[in-house]
Amino acid sequence: MMSETITVTLNGKTLEAKPGLTIRDLAKSQGVTIPTFCHDDRLKPFASCFLCVVQVANARTLLPACSTRIAPGMVIETDSETVTHSRKVALDLLLSDHAGDCIAPCEATCPANIDIQGYIAHIANGNFAAAVRLIKERNPLPVVCGRICPHPCESQCRRGLVDEAVAINPLKRFAADYELSNGPFVPTPGAETGKRVAIVGGGPAGLSAAYYLRLMGHAVEIFEALPHLGGMARYGIPRFRLPWDRMDREIQVILDLGVTVHHHQRLGRDFTIADLKARGFGAVLLAIGAHKAKPMRVENEDVPGVMGGVDFLRKVVLGETVEVGNRVAVLGGGDTAMDCARVARRLGASVTLLYRRSQAEMPALPMEQEETHEEGVEIRYLTAPSKVLVRDGRAYALEVITMELGEPDESGRRRPVPMVDSEEVLEFDLIIPAIGQDPDMDCVAGDPAKPETTRWRTFVYDEKTMVTSQEGV
Repeated sequence: MMSETITVTLNGKTLEAKPGLTIRDLAKSQGVTIPTFCHDDRLKPFASCFLCVVQVANARTLLPACSTRIAPGMVIETDSETVTHSRKVALDLLLSDHAGDCIAPCEATCPANIDIQGYIAHIANGNFAAAVRLIKERNPLPVVCGRICPHPCESQCRRGLVDEAVAINPLKRFAADYELSNGPFVPTPGAETGKRVAIVGGGPAGLSAAYYLRLMGHAVEIFEALPHLGGMARYGIPRFRLPWDRMDREIQVILDLGVTVHHHQRLGRDFTIADLKARGFGAVLLAIGAHKAKPMRVENEDVPGVMGGVDFLRKVVLGETVEVGNRVAVLGGGDTAMDCARVARRLGASVTLLYRRSQAEMPALPMEQEETHEEGVEIRYLTAPSKVLVRDGRAYALEVITMELGEPDESGRRRPVPMVDSEEVLEFDLIIPAIGQDPDMDCVAGDPAKPETTRWRTFVYDEKTMVTSQEGV
């Protein structure tokens, strides 16, 4: 039968202790504090920080007190000169500047894999220009992204385990704004390679590609269908969220690298991919974006009085007249739906936002949802369209049906299921579906160099090289 106690010596004091205790537990029971970073009483010992090491007689090395259990006759020293020196070395290593040695969860979650730890360290040291230069190694549009990025990085910030996440995106925005206001840094292009690249589309993707291609020394020309560069950032984001003056100044930094721009040039109307190849471009980058609103797939959705969300936002940005009337319905639960609802409110309409799932499944950022609600938009959850009602050739109402949530679908959200006999008719002057966007592939329909496409209306491409079925595209 195992003895109820064993004899051990702690810092010269002989003790009787229960078998199975760790050295840390024993020391704690005697009022002896052993420092640790990685230990938590709720978790199994991890022994990774090595701040809790102690000296045990006849042991070949120092032992971690958090995971080493006491044994009969064990002689333990917790504050010898050797122990103190070892803990100091361990602490120095933990506190040393090792940004970049490890990939933090925030950086791993960032779509651009920006060195978040690095640029926040620069900001903390007051070196804002260095912070922006580090950001631009992965993202040349920090002013834009600092205002509209959904910042998934913050959801993975380890500081959130203590209180709340570090304000990663606002810090990026601050540094980028500061640098822009104090003379933006324009990098030196690489040595000219003699190679020419045509970029179709002057949105964030096309502009980013132009920036990095110029740094490599390639000649770059952008072909843009609309009057201004910026793509969806300009024509799909309201100005109250993304001021044009800031965006234009950031874009100008990219153009100052020596990028040529051709406005009002639409692929499929003014030129083809085959034309670009014939002009001597060694490569063609397709950055056409997703500017075509997804259909609702309900009866009569193509009549006047129904306008896609991205079409609505684009018309407003371009200054075209949009008759919103008194009552507007916006369908969807994403950030585009929120933008449409808030713009319609600013145009004087009473707005109802219809979403087929519950608030818990709504993909829009919580801040966007809150601001939309504060601006007076009515939000109806578990409501989906079933038919557009037409009078005199124009939509005047929407037949909707109440939904209930079933099992989760492939996105992980619970699938909405229609409830029997729950139809309802709601009258509106304008109906705006904002349920997603697709690329407009009509631009390559008759192109002799048309790349192969998928049934989802996207290009087929090699995941490693990004090259389509057409060489050089």
